[in-house]
Parts: sequence; structure tokens; C-alpha cells
Amino acid sequence: MTDNKAILIGHYGGDNTHSLAAWSSTFLDLEIPMPENIDERVDAIVDYIVNNSKKIRNIEQLLLYLGQEGHNSPFRFSSLHFVTTTEIATHIQFLKHSVALLAENAESARYKELKEDKFYLPKDWLEFGDKGKFWYDTLNAQSEKLNKMYHNCFKDLVEAGMSKARAKESSRFFKMYNSQLNSNKFLSFDGFVQIYKKRCLDSPSQYEIGDVVEQMLNEIKQIPGNPFKYSLKAFNL
Repeated sequence: MTDNKAILIGHYGGDNTHSLAAWSSTFLDLEIPMPENIDERVDAIVDYIVNNSKKIRNIEQLLLYLGQEGHNSPFRFSSLHFVTTTEIATHIQFLKHSVALLAENAESARYKELKEDKFYLPKDWLEFGDKGKFWYDTLNAQSEKLNKMYHNCFKDLVEAGMSKARAKESSRFFKMYNSQLNSNKFLSFDGFVQIYKKRCLDSPSQYEIGDVVEQMLNEIKQIPGNPFKYSLKAFNL
């Protein structure tokens, strides 16, 4: 049994890139000299604008205004790359947000035999006395049993002459909804906000996806330097 999890492994941008996107119509007219180092350009432009224009809000005020007024497009000028381990039910929930996700790629039982046999058990069942524990233990036993059948089916079908490709893609039918997959998820900050608002633990959504998006939020908050500080504040996150 493995808990669902989300880990941030890469990111680009933050408050400054979101602000710069909002200032797109003005900053190119300022003829700001660009640093040779591309990584320094966004910060250099933002610093120049903030320090030389009395008419422009500071970054916190600007992002709060954008968030409150529903101007979400500037918040798409960033990226967040997560790796997740979730059961199939939650994986499907994420795929329903294909507009918010820029890219999604998961391990596939069609192309390889899943040897880890990861599966998820709902721990909250244990809070409901003997009946809850009975079904928790039953699901655990059934998961282990069907994982063994999955491997045995694959082996027997190959020995019987079936191609490995067909054996892998068909024996996976023994995998249950609580079987877990590793996945890469790539999205903008705006995409994350869309998913979070619809699927967080305060929403009426399935607990498991709520738990994963709460982990994603926590991962963003722990980025060194807090580059998304005011963007998070703009959406009360």
C-alpha cells in the first residue's frame, strides 16, 4: 500500500513573469537594455519598471488587482512540473482538466509489465469501526490477489504464444481502480489555480484528488525564495 503523493521537480517564472506579462503593452516602448544573461532579463525589466514609473502599481498590488478582476491570462506565463503517484481514479480526474494541464504523461501498463504493484487504500475507512476495518482489509487482500493474477495471466499468455505486447495490454484488466501510476504533470500557475479551486479539500470533489492538489500547493509554497508569493495571495492560496 502506498500513499498518493505529488512532488514539484521543476518550475519557471513566478510573480515577476506574471507582472511582466501584464505589462506587455508598455514595457517594450521603454527601450530597456537587455542583460546578456537570459535568466536575468525578466528581473531586470521588472526592477526597471517598478523603480522608474510612478503610474504603475507595485507587483503585489498589480497581481492582487488581476486576481480580483479575473484577469487570469498573465498567470499563464509560468510553468510547474510535478511528478505524482496516484490511483487510477484520481489519474482520470486530472485528465478531465486537459485545458488546465499543458502536458500529462504517465507510465503505461500497455508498454511494460507493472512490477511494483503499487495500490492505494482509503485510510479513512479505518475510522468507521469494525465494518470499516473489514472492508479496508478486504480491499487490501483483493488488491494483492488481483496483482498476482495480473502477473500470472501475463506470464501464462506469453507462454501460450500470445505476443508480449498483447499480453501486457490485456492482462492489465486485472488491475483495479486503486492501482497506482506514476505520472508527470506540466501546467502553468493559472492551470494549477483552476484545478485547485475545483478539486481542493474544501471542494465537494473526491478526497484523494483534493489531497494531491493540497500537496501541490504546499510544494509551490516551499520553493526557495517564494517566487509565487503574491500570485498565491492574489487567489487567497
